[in-house]
Amino acid sequence: MKGTQVMKRVTPVLILGVLMTAVPVLGGPLMRSQVSATASWLVHADYEKFCNVQIGRLIIEELRRQGIDKKLDDFATVFSFHPLNDIRDVTIYGTGADKDKAVVLIDGKFDQDKLVALVSMNPEHKEVPYSDIVLHGWVDKKQAANGDTVEQQMYGCFYGNLLVISSGLEAAKQAVDVLKGSAKNASGGLLAGSTADAKDAFVLVMGSALDELAEQQPKAAMLKQADELTLVVGEAGGNMYIDLGLKAKSEDAAESIRKMFDGFIAFANLSGQEQPKLAELAKKLQLSRVEKSVRVRFESDSESVFAFLKEKWQEKTQEGGQKN
Repeated sequence: MKGTQVMKRVTPVLILGVLMTAVPVLGGPLMRSQVSATASWLVHADYEKFCNVQIGRLIIEELRRQGIDKKLDDFATVFSFHPLNDIRDVTIYGTGADKDKAVVLIDGKFDQDKLVALVSMNPEHKEVPYSDIVLHGWVDKKQAANGDTVEQQMYGCFYGNLLVISSGLEAAKQAVDVLKGSAKNASGGLLAGSTADAKDAFVLVMGSALDELAEQQPKAAMLKQADELTLVVGEAGGNMYIDLGLKAKSEDAAESIRKMFDGFIAFANLSGQEQPKLAELAKKLQLSRVEKSVRVRFESDSESVFAFLKEKWQEKTQEGGQKN
């Protein structure tokens, strides 16, 4: 593969390589000091915890049976780091729905010179000096579903062991300022007093001011009625759990959200004949409301959750094969 062709795809390959669905490539404890105080949403996961719990081991073993090792070795050959072995920490945060205000922080073991050299091969590469670092700019080109070529300006740099990526130059600069300590971080605000410290959690999603995000998702009517969201996924005692909390705009809105969840649970329970595994798992959902707060808690043995996920994945793979 020619170098220029490699760099035309560096951003999607890099980000997808470390953010693959159901692949344990995110990792490390959440560092509030690395996140901007302006963040209104955040996604984080802990790779080390994921690898050391049953659901993580089962998923990793299955992915290896599917041949993921060869793909990741090929990735490492090009980019000089292995998504499973060399990534310690990934945090994604942003403000509202503007993708140019989103930032990806990847903490890992990189051959920084090689990655910079690859980026420099991009035809639209440019260097943007900022403070005591250099931000690298490049244009990511990818093919849309309709066949059109879509171009996206990207920026990135290294700050110590952290790889900083954003499609917005100002967001990238602000991320650097936060890391340097010259801009306010999120030790308070969005993350203060949250369940981010749940010791058994390996995934954390948080958001506030959800209206703007909901506007970009026509089916997200529930979010339009909520001000804050916290989602924690973890495993304790061999049981995987999902803990979702929503703070609604009012008690009436909270009751409306509770009824929506009630409907989802009832629908899943009624699917027993067609999807027995889904119906069985649905029975383990616990729903509660206190004033403006709604909480949904799911907990089940990790083997059952894995069996369900594997079944859904196989169905999706078969559907994809039939379409092709």
